[in-house]
Amino acid sequence: MTDAATKWRIFYLLWIIPSAVSVLLAFFFLPETYYIRPALAFDGRVIMQSATEKVQIYEDWEEVPGGKSLPETPNQSTWVRDLQFWGKTRGGWQAMWVCYLQILGCFVNPLIFWVAFLNAIVFGSMLSIGETYVFVLSGPPYFLNVHIIALINLASGFGSLIAWPVSGAMIAWVSRRLAMSNAGVRDAEHYLPAFILPILGGTASIIIYGLAAKWKWHFMFIYLSYGLNSFTFTSLATANTLWVTEAFPQWAAPALVVLGGVSYMASFGISFKIQVWVASQGIAGTNIEIGSMIAVVGLVLIPISFWGKKLRQRIHERWGISEMGALRPQ
Repeated sequence: MTDAATKWRIFYLLWIIPSAVSVLLAFFFLPETYYIRPALAFDGRVIMQSATEKVQIYEDWEEVPGGKSLPETPNQSTWVRDLQFWGKTRGGWQAMWVCYLQILGCFVNPLIFWVAFLNAIVFGSMLSIGETYVFVLSGPPYFLNVHIIALINLASGFGSLIAWPVSGAMIAWVSRRLAMSNAGVRDAEHYLPAFILPILGGTASIIIYGLAAKWKWHFMFIYLSYGLNSFTFTSLATANTLWVTEAFPQWAAPALVVLGGVSYMASFGISFKIQVWVASQGIAGTNIEIGSMIAVVGLVLIPISFWGKKLRQRIHERWGISEMGALRPQ
């Protein structure tokens, strides 16, 4: 598209067009995903669970608000319905404006802020590799051709593909097993194991990269670290979404804004200091420090696993009854 040495701004000017188109498509054609929990018949009674995990038991379907819900008659094939992306989200414009107030609440929520902080560090590790691998692979002792260096993106794609079955199928199996051992009740904390592999992968990937670049290991270690880092980023995105939407369903949209927007803005600030950091600590020292930060922040997972449910219930107790025009009504 452009000569990166003299006219690099043209690249960004050209990409304004597809970026603007994607924003318009997302705004008008991508409704928010939310799940309504229907009342269920269980042990001779009818049980209804709200978004705040409040359980109401009724003796008969006539007592249930709205009565017994019946499945809609299917009028199209399943795969066509799954691919459909247009629709209408309940809540309207009022819900959208109130969403900004909810974003502030999610930002100070410790169970959401922790994930946003972890996400920012992991994305910062990806920027650390992305800003330096070209200089590492094009310099001594590798002196790789630019076309060979570009193949590192295949490693990134492969890492993301592996994250699909691991972060999807595996966590579905784990959460199901945990729910079975919990008398069939699935808690939001049952999705916390989804963070284990991203934390371990993120720590390992950035440390391997730093050591390989410092001690001039075989260049395949650079490719391996970048692929593992992409696996971390993709699987962490899945874990983030599962956690916040299950832990705080009525604030799902604002929570995802905090995870995506705030964490990326923080990592954007980190990107300005990567080169300064490398000049001060060396490439190995910088990336080992980033890896240590991922591990330390990831250790917060342990107390959340034990005490997070009580804290989450207290938050719901205080603010859960007010949906404030939430985009995800329950």
